[in-house]
Amino acid sequence: MISRFACLVLLAALLGAAGPVAAQAPADTTAPANPPPPVEVVPEDSLTGELAMLRAAIVGLAAQNDSLARALAERPARVDTIVVRDTTARRNTAQETVERVGQEAKDAIQNFVPKLLVSILLLIAALYLLRGLVWLLEALAARTAERRLFYKRLVPIVRLLVWALAVYLVIAAIFQIPANSLLAAAAAIGVAVGFAAQEVLKNIFGGIVIILDQPFQVGDKIAVGGTYGEVVSIGLRSTRIVTPDDNLVSVPNAQIVDGQVSNANAGELNLQVVTELYLPGWVDVALAKRIAYEAAANSKYVYLNKPIVVIAKDEFKETFLLLLKVKAYVLDTRYEFLLMSDVTEAAKAEFIRHGLLTPMSTLHDYLDEVVEADQEARAKATTPADGEPPSPIVTPSEAAADPPADA
Repeated sequence: MISRFACLVLLAALLGAAGPVAAQAPADTTAPANPPPPVEVVPEDSLTGELAMLRAAIVGLAAQNDSLARALAERPARVDTIVVRDTTARRNTAQETVERVGQEAKDAIQNFVPKLLVSILLLIAALYLLRGLVWLLEALAARTAERRLFYKRLVPIVRLLVWALAVYLVIAAIFQIPANSLLAAAAAIGVAVGFAAQEVLKNIFGGIVIILDQPFQVGDKIAVGGTYGEVVSIGLRSTRIVTPDDNLVSVPNAQIVDGQVSNANAGELNLQVVTELYLPGWVDVALAKRIAYEAAANSKYVYLNKPIVVIAKDEFKETFLLLLKVKAYVLDTRYEFLLMSDVTEAAKAEFIRHGLLTPMSTLHDYLDEVVEADQEARAKATTPADGEPPSPIVTPSEAAADPPADA
């Protein structure tokens, strides 16, 4: 643009100089030998107009050049102003974000503490409610013998329902955790806990399987892992059994699920009791079986709606013995060992009365008589006949010490 402006200025100067020279030149009357070509004479008015137009164009170009220079001079300042304004806006936005996050965290903390206290109070109330319900069910079970096992079986179900309801109220009603966040947190916690506490999770899932599958229930008499007793509670981690010696044994649920479980009554109130009676091998078997049957049938703990069976079996324990197995059903599982003791006492008294069992004093007298009879027989065997010399009695130890001469 500057080179164009210079060309225009040069052209205007040339045109201005040519005008006055042409006007002031004197007339030459002498004709030259070689006359120059004719010069076109431009009117003065026409040249003045063109000069005015060129000057106006020059002034316009100068004005455009000045405005362009001013624009170029002002442009960096505007960019800096824009940059400064943008940086200030960003700084204000970041500060507002920090303040908003801080306020939200403060509000969350202020709301979390009351919610935590309410949750703790709710869980404590659920605990006492559960204890009250369990006490009520156990009291009802103790009062009604027919429905005793029914009320006992409700205890693990009530525990599971109460705790599930308490946890749901804490999560959904108090903290109001969204379902998506809850599922994501549960998945993450499940993976972490799964690696850290595998045995605990196995026991928990074992407890759920026992409650759903019901291989046994509260009040049943079971044998598991060498332990026999009554099931008093089924928890998420272990099952508690009371042994006949009144010992409380906690068996992990995983061990119960993986092992074999023997259920004696399978949910029924009555239970088969096997009583073993030993007699000498020479007694009358029919009389002994009749006495054992009557002893079981006359017991106040027997359940007569089911049959009584007496089985006889020979055994050898230092001598020949007769083993009688009396199989009878008891009215209530709580009287299992009372029935066993009652049958044993009644049968033993009848055995002694009928001479099938010998008291210890009579037995000692009998053994003394046997020894005396043996001594008399030996004395008669060693007495010589008329005219014969007595033969010496050689004991087994003497015979072993003095072998025959032939040897």
